Amino acid sequence: MHKSGLYSPTLGRIVLLSVALTFAVQLVLCYIGLVYTNSIDQSLNDKRAEAMLRQYQQNMLGQLNSINNLMLLFQTPEFSDFFKNFMRLRDERVVLAEKEQLLNKLETLRLSSYMVDAVYFIGANVNQLSYRKQAASPGVEELPNLHMELLHHSKLENVFLPDRDQLIVYTEEDLMRRFRTDSELLSSADIAGLQRFMKEIQGRVVMTNGNANGVFIVIVLEDGFFGRAIPEQDVAGSFFSVANGERILWSTAPGPFPAYVPELSEGETITEGTTYRHAVKELSPFRLSVIHTVREYGPYRFDTELLLKMAGISLLTLLFSLLISFVYVKRVLRPFRIISAKLKNQSVTNGKELVLRSLPENLFRKGFHSISMRNKFILVLLAAVSVPSVADGLLYARLLNQDVQRKMESSMEAIADFAAVNVRNRARFMENTLNELSVSRQLQGHLTSGVPFPTIGSMKTINLTMFPGLNEVSYFVLLDESGNSIYSSIYSNSRDIFQTDPIFFRNAEDAYWIYNYKTVFNQPSAAVVKRLELGTAGTAANYLLLVPKDSLFADVETGLFDASYLISAEGGETLYRSKPPVRSDANASVAFRKRIPDTDWHISVEYALTEVIEKKKMLHDQYLLCMLVVLLVSVTCAFVIANLLVKPIKRLKDTMAAVGVGDLSARVEYEGDNEIGDIIKSYNRMIARLEQTIGQNMRMMEENAQNKIRENELRSMKTRAELQMLQAQINPHFLYNTLESINMRSMKSGNHEIITIVGALADLFRYSISKGSDVVELGKELSHAANYVTIQQFRFGHSFEARFDVPDELMRVRVLKLLLQPIIENSIKHGFAGWEEGGIIQVTARISEGRLTLEVSDNGVGMDSDALRSLRESLDGDWDERNEEKRGIGLKNVFYRLKLYYQDAMSMEIESALMKGTVVRITLPLAVEAEERC
Repeated sequence: MHKSGLYSPTLGRIVLLSVALTFAVQLVLCYIGLVYTNSIDQSLNDKRAEAMLRQYQQNMLGQLNSINNLMLLFQTPEFSDFFKNFMRLRDERVVLAEKEQLLNKLETLRLSSYMVDAVYFIGANVNQLSYRKQAASPGVEELPNLHMELLHHSKLENVFLPDRDQLIVYTEEDLMRRFRTDSELLSSADIAGLQRFMKEIQGRVVMTNGNANGVFIVIVLEDGFFGRAIPEQDVAGSFFSVANGERILWSTAPGPFPAYVPELSEGETITEGTTYRHAVKELSPFRLSVIHTVREYGPYRFDTELLLKMAGISLLTLLFSLLISFVYVKRVLRPFRIISAKLKNQSVTNGKELVLRSLPENLFRKGFHSISMRNKFILVLLAAVSVPSVADGLLYARLLNQDVQRKMESSMEAIADFAAVNVRNRARFMENTLNELSVSRQLQGHLTSGVPFPTIGSMKTINLTMFPGLNEVSYFVLLDESGNSIYSSIYSNSRDIFQTDPIFFRNAEDAYWIYNYKTVFNQPSAAVVKRLELGTAGTAANYLLLVPKDSLFADVETGLFDASYLISAEGGETLYRSKPPVRSDANASVAFRKRIPDTDWHISVEYALTEVIEKKKMLHDQYLLCMLVVLLVSVTCAFVIANLLVKPIKRLKDTMAAVGVGDLSARVEYEGDNEIGDIIKSYNRMIARLEQTIGQNMRMMEENAQNKIRENELRSMKTRAELQMLQAQINPHFLYNTLESINMRSMKSGNHEIITIVGALADLFRYSISKGSDVVELGKELSHAANYVTIQQFRFGHSFEARFDVPDELMRVRVLKLLLQPIIENSIKHGFAGWEEGGIIQVTARISEGRLTLEVSDNGVGMDSDALRSLRESLDGDWDERNEEKRGIGLKNVFYRLKLYYQDAMSMEIESALMKGTVVRITLPLAVEAEERC
């Protein structure tokens, strides 16, 4: 074909070009958008993971410091003196009075049951008391058979003492490895007490003081202690673990911990085909590590809903492009089709004469057709490609921005949840600090007397840092019930400046927060207050007021985002406010408000992501560049198409001029299969008819003769086809009638064996050629198989027998026709080859689990494992290729027919062993399914 014909613009090709351009633009737009959203998603996930790890680290450090402060407080004389004194040797009234004071202090502490489960105070020997305090229960439990001498005799002290002031989990193996009961100083009651103690702490997270001050103190943490540092709602694919050395103490990861955290190092691991990324933070000075494990989803993870929306928009755009391009291109090419039809009519003869008709000059109306060909195709491609692409770019940008906004909100909300937990823990830390101060005998004595502490080592004056938790306190002040300052930790010589409005005082046992408190620095602040009874009963109450530092809640800021935080009370009072974020785009910021757990506070967070703004600008620039490229390609294609259409028209015009001067041999060489090609072909045919008018009669005679010959050939072919059809109809009936004649003669002669064989053969033949459905009743299929067995028994001298075990209720179940006979044929042909007797074929049918199971078994020679494997592989091979092979009705043919009819609803199993026979088991749907397929 001529080169111009290969690239000739036709209606179909131009429409295909429009759709192809639109499809390419959709791919580019979708790719740019998905890469954009994936990049944002990856960045958000990385920052979220880092921020969550930082927040969890801060939360855990806050909780650990609270436990550490509690341990330090228990080692002060206020608590430890009771257990150092020989209470078992003292007067009972004195012991009761001291115990009552101890209980009051423990109750004043308000031990947090969400952090502490129990506290053990263990004396040095039998003359000192040992108690167990449950955080959730009032009172204490005495432990008569537990003291340090018993821990020494049982060797258990060697387990506890090295782990002073550290969180540890003791397994049963850890304890039993050191536990000894062979000491003569251990009674059975002592051993029982020690065993009870081990049972209560094993597998639990505990902290001990290592018997540093003569009293062995064990704090048993609540089982959910580490989980208190994370929000209740987990982030999918994100796990936290806490480890002590190489031992995992706690984890939110499902399954065995080592599957997710094999080593305490940052990096990636692969478990069951899934990649996990680990980040580690140290919890100094507690010798603990926090491991954050995040499931990696690969470099490209797209939201299914977003993909479906974009795919739907792309499909609609393609359909729109197809419709617009088809309608408008058809309209552009309409003049050529009209001219082509007019030229074709010029070649119609009236008798023997060629009738030539002139074309009217006003054949086409002005308007659209007055536009140049080039401009027409520019308009078509703009309408079919460029305009939809621009619209899609705007839609995709909107969808992607919505998706990014949703992901931003999800990521930031997860971070805000951690921040809320942080705020809750910081608030509880202040409350616990206030409770601990309120039970300090030395501090209260100092506050009430206004004199320095007694000498503690080399220290001769009070230092606030010696009290646990006071490094987060700006100052504290002791007030009477009128709001007058009794003592202040700063400016102690100017007590008047601490005058406080009594409206802030409540008759409450627990510590509480007040808001809009004017500090001595004339700044509004929140403060925590606790009512104290420092004097004797009936005296006026006093109030201890703590003002936290501004940095108390500053840990909520991770520094990873440009964000502002506002912590407010239920009434709107402000507890903490950070600097506002720098916002240049409202769509690149997220603001929401959440309630802080277990408080009436709220945290309001506003994040501004400059990275999102930058990438959004890149997306818009890329979309704009794509639109410009689409416009340029559309205009270029329009120029090319118009040029391909105009060139042959110009050649046609030149040829017409040559014909006009008498050169009837002039032709236009053009092989294009389009409207222009039709015009040129019609023109060439018209000129050829003019040139060949003289020989027209001869050509008509030759055509008549050729038509006559063709007619005779068709009649001959028809006659042969009718004869073949007649033969095809006669042969089966002729053979069947012949068998019936033989059967009748055998009956007259009394040859019953021939009667049986011929009857079976006739039934076999009738069943095989019968027309109708491909499925039959199982009873008919069994009768057909029995007829075949009868014939083969006659042929092989009854060297085998067949047994049919089929319940009557299954006889009407419908199965595929000619199913059993080929399998039985295989058993006779291959299983009993050379046998003279002893062969048995067993045919059974059963219903199991709502499906029909047919089984044909024999006791023949069977086959070895190689032959069986080869047979099974041949059945599992490529279906199309094997279905095309001509193998006759055999085992493979049965399998292919079953596969073709029942699809995946069938199965065929073959079992065999050498000299142990063969079993073919077929499982099919019940008759209901078969009938529905008919």
